[in-house]
Amino acid sequence: MSGCRFLSTTVVALMLLCSGVTVFAAGDAEQGKALFVGKTAFSNGGAPCLACHNLTGFGMADGANYGPDLSTLYDDYGREGVEGVLQSLAFPSMEAIYESRPLIETEQADLTAFLQQTSELSATPGTGKLLLLVIVGVAILLGLTFLVGLRRMRATRQPLIDQHRNLMNKGGLR
Repeated sequence: MSGCRFLSTTVVALMLLCSGVTVFAAGDAEQGKALFVGKTAFSNGGAPCLACHNLTGFGMADGANYGPDLSTLYDDYGREGVEGVLQSLAFPSMEAIYESRPLIETEQADLTAFLQQTSELSATPGTGKLLLLVIVGVAILLGLTFLVGLRRMRATRQPLIDQHRNLMNKGGLR
C-alpha cells in the first residue's frame, strides 16, 4: 500500500511540474518582513517592497506612496493571487526593476507568509507616528525660537529704550 501511495504522490508531483504550476513552500513570515522592509536584501538585488509601497504600521511615514498600499493585498487576492503577483511582477513600474532581478521561490513564499500574517492581525500597528513627531518637533522649534527671541529682544530693545529716555530727559523729544 505504501508503494502505491509513493507512486501516486510522484505522479501528481510530475504532473504539477510538467504543467508549469509552481508549488510554494510555507514561507517564513519573519523573513518576509525583513525582505519587505529591506533589513534583508533580495538574493538578486531587487529593491525592498517598502521603497515603493505602503503597509500600515511600517516605516516612519508608514512607507512610500509610489506603489499602491499593500495592507489589504492578501485579503483582496488570497494566497494564490499574491503568489501569482510575486511570481510574475507584471506591472510596468516593477518590470524595469525586477526583470533582471526576479524574486526566488523562497523569497516569494516568505513575502506571501508575511502578507498573510499582516492581514490576519486584528489590529495593525498604529499610524500617525510621523504626524506626532512633526508636532513635537514644531513645538520644540517654536519654544526655542521664543526663548532666543526674548533674549535678542532684550539685547536690542533696551539700548533703544535707553537712548530714547536720554533724548527725552535732555528735552530733545516731547
